Amino acid sequence: MALAAIMGMMGLMMQPAAAFISISDGKFVDEECREFTWVGANTWRMLEAQAGLGGTDGKAVENLMQQAAALNITVLRVFATGVTPELPLQLEPGKYNQVALEALDGVMAAAADNDIRVTLVLARNWDGPDNKAAYASWNGLESPDDFFTSPAAQKGFQEHMQFMAERVNSVNGRVYKEDPAIFSWNLMNEPRYFDNNTACQSQTGTCTNAMQTWIEVSAAALKAADPNHLVAIGSEGFWGTNSPKLDQNPSNGDWAAQTGQNFVENTQAKGIDYAAIHVWPDNWNVPTSYLTEWVTQHMEDARTLGVPLVVEEFGKNVTGHTEQELAKARNPVFQAIFDLLEESIANDDVLKGAQYWMWDPLLVNERSEGWADLNQDQVLPTESTMTDIIAPAAANAAMNKPVVRGCTPKVAPTAPTAAPSDAAATSTAGRKLMMA
Repeated sequence: MALAAIMGMMGLMMQPAAAFISISDGKFVDEECREFTWVGANTWRMLEAQAGLGGTDGKAVENLMQQAAALNITVLRVFATGVTPELPLQLEPGKYNQVALEALDGVMAAAADNDIRVTLVLARNWDGPDNKAAYASWNGLESPDDFFTSPAAQKGFQEHMQFMAERVNSVNGRVYKEDPAIFSWNLMNEPRYFDNNTACQSQTGTCTNAMQTWIEVSAAALKAADPNHLVAIGSEGFWGTNSPKLDQNPSNGDWAAQTGQNFVENTQAKGIDYAAIHVWPDNWNVPTSYLTEWVTQHMEDARTLGVPLVVEEFGKNVTGHTEQELAKARNPVFQAIFDLLEESIANDDVLKGAQYWMWDPLLVNERSEGWADLNQDQVLPTESTMTDIIAPAAANAAMNKPVVRGCTPKVAPTAPTAAPSDAAATSTAGRKLMMA
């Protein structure tokens, strides 16, 4: 299908968000109690782009949102953190970077203006600002992995979640916990113990139990701060050592089980609303055929649990952006995932959404800042991966809107007509802000 034709369908499918997405009968539902199935994208450097970093004029995020809406990409996963050292969100416990906060406000306002829903990631496991290592450093912990069990670090993280839920958007006046543009929260991107943690290698069960406790406590705290929005973990979905599917993990389960993750028990934690998984053929050194098995095995568990499943992250690196390289390396991976989604939608099965990696608003062409380091993951809107695979799958998902019987819509409060003049510097949590 031609890109122009796909984009022309946008006006028929997108409706302004007037209610929180909720779950009824194992399905995501919207403000009209119609099923919400979707194709989404993982974004990168959104706060940086909105803040005008990377040599941009600050319009890159708005441009991305407009393109996403036109392509029926209805959910974006956004790191509610900085992703480069120049723009941390939290400078130290309770002290926030005003530039980063206002950039996040701008991202959320642009999403609302373009009828895009957003999954906000609250913290990071890997390198960069606002990660578990930062909490470890702030609390004098020996290892970043101690974040998961430190009472002091957990107190700081829970206070941060409350701050985020109660923040007032400086652009549109929306309190985050009352903003229907938020699809869900992720507790953390890929929470796990590092694979050099010898304690987890020798006492895997201890780390698995600690991770389960962290998920349960964190989800409960977030639900107390924001009872309106959905919550997911943000993890890859590895099975633990006590799972009959242990050998379905990459590399037959050895290193994956030592991360502390345990998919079924983690998803069953009170306050976790839906199942989400990641799959990385490059990082895990697995063939494309493994992706199908990985997703179908998790679909089986999701059916048993009675929850919707989302492929929250997947991608495929390329060495160049020629059509020959895309057809050989990336497109088969993307086709495999979106074939599974389309089949699930057609059969009313549990897989309800898929989000590819990635869409960086600062990467437009080889002259863009960061192109040499990041372009291997970038999917450009004009490439065949988008026009021939993602966009048709997105149009199909957006048109799937059957009424879900027995559903009660979760209506959001009426949007304020104007933002408070001091909204950028206030939160009902009363936390301190650091002017950058």
